[in-house]
Amino acid sequence: MRKRLFTARIKIGGLTKPQLIAIEDMLATWVNLGNMGSSRWTAFYADGDGNFRPTIQFNGHKARFTNLIDRNLLWEGGEYKIDFDMLAWKIREEEEKKKRNKFRDLLKLIIFSTKRD
Repeated sequence: MRKRLFTARIKIGGLTKPQLIAIEDMLATWVNLGNMGSSRWTAFYADGDGNFRPTIQFNGHKARFTNLIDRNLLWEGGEYKIDFDMLAWKIREEEEKKKRNKFRDLLKLIIFSTKRD
């Protein structure tokens, strides 16, 4: 899974000029951190009680929440923090579970076949 890379198309509408500049700067910071091999939390203040009312399309559909992890784990002290490594471990766990289930099903089939003979 780690070797497979994807491209996401994100379209954000309804932004003011300062919001547009802030988001672009944050994304440039992500690129810079990745190029340097540096890990840092980055943040954007989503001022929903102000004039922040974005419309977002992610790969052609409305952005949606993940069901891979409990949403309560993402909110700490009133701040939302998501670590993609946490998602990677969960995906890996799910893939391993599928492999074990396939192996278990194959083993059951072999045992059933040998008992019939």
